[in-house]
Amino acid sequence: MASLEQLHEMLAFVLEKEARISKRRSLVVAAHFASLDEFALFDPSRYEFRSVSGIQFLTLRRGEAEALRELQHSGLVNPALSVQENYVAALARDFTRRQIESIKSMTLDRLSPNPFLIRSLMLVTPRELVALNVYMLATRSIVTSMGYLVEKLLQSSSDTVSKPPKGTGWDLVKVKDGRRHWIQSKSGPNDMDKDQVIYWASKIQEKVGEGDFGYIGVTYGKRTTPSISIGLMRQYLPKWQMRTLIGRELWDFIGDDPDYHNKLFAALHTAAQQVLGTNTFGAEIEGGIGRITEEFVRRYGDGPAGVQRYVDEIF
Repeated sequence: MASLEQLHEMLAFVLEKEARISKRRSLVVAAHFASLDEFALFDPSRYEFRSVSGIQFLTLRRGEAEALRELQHSGLVNPALSVQENYVAALARDFTRRQIESIKSMTLDRLSPNPFLIRSLMLVTPRELVALNVYMLATRSIVTSMGYLVEKLLQSSSDTVSKPPKGTGWDLVKVKDGRRHWIQSKSGPNDMDKDQVIYWASKIQEKVGEGDFGYIGVTYGKRTTPSISIGLMRQYLPKWQMRTLIGRELWDFIGDDPDYHNKLFAALHTAAQQVLGTNTFGAEIEGGIGRITEEFVRRYGDGPAGVQRYVDEIF
C-alpha cells in the first residue's frame, strides 16, 4: 500500500496538471486526504482547509471548486486503481499533452531552419523545408521530455522504490525482502562508455560489500541487443548478468510483477487515448506542418522561389 506521502504527491500532481490549480495550493489541498476514496467523495463547493489547530488557511476558489468537481467526474483519479497506477497514468497524460502543446506552439521563426541544411538536402519546396524542421524540433522536445517521464515512471511504479539521498550518485533504491537494491538507470542500451561501466562496476561492488545489491538498469532493450554498452558490460562488469536489469527485467523488478511491463504499456496507451481522443500524434504533427507551411507561403511565396527568398532573407 502506498504511503500518505506518495498519495499526496500523486494528488498534488493531478490537481496541478489536470485541474490547473497552482502548485502551492495543490500541495495544500492534496495533504488533507488520507485515501483516494476520500478524495473522490469530498464536496468541493463547501471545502475549507484548516490547520491542526482549526484555523482556516485555504478556501477553494469558485473556479478551483468547479475544476475539482470536473476532475472527480472525469475518472482520471480512479479509486479502483492503486496510487501508483493513478500516478503513472497522470505522468503519461502530462507527457502527451506537453508534446501536443509543443507542436501547437511552433512557428516558422521558432523552427529557425538552417540554410546550409536546406541546400545540402535539396529542400526545394516550403513543405519539404517545414516538415523536416518540425520533425527535428518535435524530436528534440520528445527526447528531453521522455527522459524525465521514464525517470518518474520508475520512481512511481512501486511503493518500495524511492529516490536516494543526493550525492550518492544512484538513481533509485528499492527495498525488497528486507534488502536494499541500488539502481543506476540508463535511458537505453547505448548510453554507457567503457569508463562509465568500470566506474559503476566499482560502485556496485561497494554496495555488495555493504550487504546490499547494486545494478545498472537499462530502460529498454534486451541482453541480446547488439549494442556497444551491453558489450562493455559483458567485458568489464563482473557477474554482469546478475548485476544488470535490462528492458522488461528492470520494469518487472521495480513493479514486483513478472507482467508489469505489459501493464505499464497498456496504461501508457490508455493515457495517450485520454489526451488525444480520436486524433493521433501523427495527425498533430501533420497539422503543425500544414499550418507552418501556410505561414511560410504567406511570407515568402510558394515553390523553389519562396525557398530562395527565405534563404536570401536569413543568410
